[in-house]
Amino acid sequence: MVRSITRRTLLQLGGAAVALSAMPAFAQERLLRAMWWGGQDRLNRTVKAIEEFMAANPDVRVETETVGSTGDYFVSLATKIAGGNPPDLMQLGYSQIAEYAQRGVLEPLDDYVGKELDISDWPASSVDALRVDGKLYGVNLGNNTTALFYDKDAFAAVGAADIALDTSWSDWFDLAEQVTKASAGKYFGMSDASGNALVFENYVRQKGYQAYGNGVVGAPAEAAAEWFDLWAQARDRGAIPTPDVAALDLATISENLLVQGQAATNFGHSNQIVALQGATTKTLGMAMYPQGAGDIIGQFMRPAQHFSIFSGSKFKSEAVKLANFFVMDPAGVKTLGVERGVPASPSMQDVLAPELDALPRASLEFVAAVTPVATPIPPPPPRGATEVETMFLELGQQVAFGQMTAEQAGKAYVEQGNSILARA
Repeated sequence: MVRSITRRTLLQLGGAAVALSAMPAFAQERLLRAMWWGGQDRLNRTVKAIEEFMAANPDVRVETETVGSTGDYFVSLATKIAGGNPPDLMQLGYSQIAEYAQRGVLEPLDDYVGKELDISDWPASSVDALRVDGKLYGVNLGNNTTALFYDKDAFAAVGAADIALDTSWSDWFDLAEQVTKASAGKYFGMSDASGNALVFENYVRQKGYQAYGNGVVGAPAEAAAEWFDLWAQARDRGAIPTPDVAALDLATISENLLVQGQAATNFGHSNQIVALQGATTKTLGMAMYPQGAGDIIGQFMRPAQHFSIFSGSKFKSEAVKLANFFVMDPAGVKTLGVERGVPASPSMQDVLAPELDALPRASLEFVAAVTPVATPIPPPPPRGATEVETMFLELGQQVAFGQMTAEQAGKAYVEQGNSILARA
């Protein structure tokens, strides 16, 4: 969607050519395109911040495009890249940066540091997480960590309104089964995350594995089979939805099972509390992803999302300035809030903190509580990781519908995953 009066817009209007000839400022216009995924709150905040940036930079105009779900977003982005017409500024997640950088899609940002990009007070971890092969390819929009959101009233009905941050897998499933029973079948205690590769990553990290390593998937077939069987058992006891209900979970802010009223939890990230709470009348609590599969904490801090610059952009400097405005200009930082995560800059955290009401502050406090126990961030996923995640989701669905056993799915995960990574 276009959110500014650009040359393209004027040319679509009667008398535009005359208007342009009388407006020399537009002849110098630098037109950027920015693209991201997310819900309505993110759209409102990002567009407002861009309008503030344009007001301060009248020679720059920004067209915006947003897609609701991550899946649809990356299909659209891939189509634009293949057609040679990607946006100048593209939102990516930590799972995508290595793949896009190694394909030559992204502009290295090191030469802009100290000029258009001011990250002088950022902790090294918030910068280095977005390096690929030693080069910086992204501007961190905010740090977050994984979070399990739960309906406090639903769990209060079984005596667990406030759930400990580090509750174990077994305790979560026990509580979820009780919630399902207490609701008399109106909803299930926990969403089905059997096909969620990010939750699986947290699980195998507890066992000492990483999601990827040396160009292959990092967890053995036995660990993946154990994972699928864990969820099959939870499904059999009614702790998670039947596969037909689970298929309705589109993993978006407005269409996940928690918001739909089909389940009492949702697996997501800490920065999503504001948007999720805004989409439901339920009172939400937050905990870490279940722990206890092994002796290691699975949680880690990471960039929630970042903006990267297209390597072929005609206006790279302006695109970097826009990215910098989001994270280091008080106006941009206040407008974005913590919807994409807690600002990496300590000085901008100080600017933002007085502006926060209860919900955004809950996100900031959750990150602060998890940070002391979080383990180091893994390297960025390799090329092909997005396809591996899609394959993993399909395996989870096949096990749920009885088309494959947990053992078969575990073997398929390793074989198909390594095949995808080998050809990526």
